[in-house]
Amino acid sequence: MADDLYLLQEQLKTAKNLKGETSRQFKSIEKGSANYQNLLLKMQDISAQIKTIEAQLKSLEANTKSLSENDPTPLNSSVLLKPPFYLIDENKCWGKDFSCKTLTDDQIFSWDKFVKQHHAPGYHNSAWFALIKKSFGHDTRILVAEDEQGNVLGGLPLTFFSSKLFGKFAISIPYVNYGGVVSHYFDIAQALIQAAQEIRAKENLSHVEIRTMQAGLAKNSLDKKVSMVLQLPNTDEELDKELGAKVRAQYKKAESYFPSVKFGKLELLDDFYKVFARNMRDLGTPVYSRIWFENILKEEEIKSTLIVVYMENKPVSTGFLVGGHNILEIPWASTIQSANAKNANMWMYRQILSFAINEGYQYFDFGRSTLGAGTYKFKKQWGALAYAHHWYYMLPEGETKPELNPDNPKYKLVIFLWKLMPVWLTKIIGPQIIKHIP
Repeated sequence: MADDLYLLQEQLKTAKNLKGETSRQFKSIEKGSANYQNLLLKMQDISAQIKTIEAQLKSLEANTKSLSENDPTPLNSSVLLKPPFYLIDENKCWGKDFSCKTLTDDQIFSWDKFVKQHHAPGYHNSAWFALIKKSFGHDTRILVAEDEQGNVLGGLPLTFFSSKLFGKFAISIPYVNYGGVVSHYFDIAQALIQAAQEIRAKENLSHVEIRTMQAGLAKNSLDKKVSMVLQLPNTDEELDKELGAKVRAQYKKAESYFPSVKFGKLELLDDFYKVFARNMRDLGTPVYSRIWFENILKEEEIKSTLIVVYMENKPVSTGFLVGGHNILEIPWASTIQSANAKNANMWMYRQILSFAINEGYQYFDFGRSTLGAGTYKFKKQWGALAYAHHWYYMLPEGETKPELNPDNPKYKLVIFLWKLMPVWLTKIIGPQIIKHIP
């Protein structure tokens, strides 16, 4: 119920922002014209949507209050607290003169200092941009806003892609779960997004995609993705109680197959990649190169760990963990399909949660999912709450957002054929394709 409440609140905020943007358009349109009538109908639709969401919120809040009054047990603390995602106060604006520019290579140190001071996601650290360049060959530019004294007010990293298959575009930030603008000021964040639109037009890019958790920054946004995050208790015993009998029964089922687990780094990379590549083939998805994961593990500024679960001395389930800001995240995970019947995946996640608690993390981030999808339901059963993402698309006039993902129907045949390929061949071909799909 808590994640439903949060999502409705985010939807209401987005709808109200859209209503404000639409209202401002009336000033530039002749009253009584066809465009005016169309805009009026749009405004009526948005108002009706807001009224519906407000009614749903009111009902859900009443149910939540009723449950808490009738149940003397205190609410789970994960309902009351939010993880420290990077968000900008929409009421805080700079309101003074500033200018935008792209940082040069010798100015990157100032960016890392700025990011650290603002407690931005670790993916904004220039170490990640260097890894992307080293592993995939894509350049990242950092667009910043500065005051008249040259002090950085905000920044937006953009990674540029160019290929015959997918064209030219830019992403903030590709391959990972979090990106977007870093700033204390909402108007600066909006100005940087507008500057990204100007770069798109100047360099004739098909689109610029900005991945954030911030609502209301611009038009053309997508909010069907969520992060699934569990607030962790202080002890393993408390976690077992919170998970409940149904989840406990599922991961304990694996124990009859005598699983074992290892946490480590490069010494586990071969076993990790063996499972990961096979699972990606089975899903019909091109696999990342082994060097991508090796490069991350070798980077001292990134706190990364591999987990591998074994059954009968063979690796069957794996995860790649990244830690920072009191959150342990799992950007990549895979389980061999034959091991799913043995609940190896459930058992692995239980070991990860124990690891996170022992390492002192306050939250575990199960990663990004589409609302209602199978992965969303899997993560929700662990008690994880949903936190909305807001992705913005800078597009040419009249163009629609691109669909560079497996949900696009035109990739259906390719996915089917990919599943028939031997794993060794996908390891050769896959990295050459996936490096262009952020």
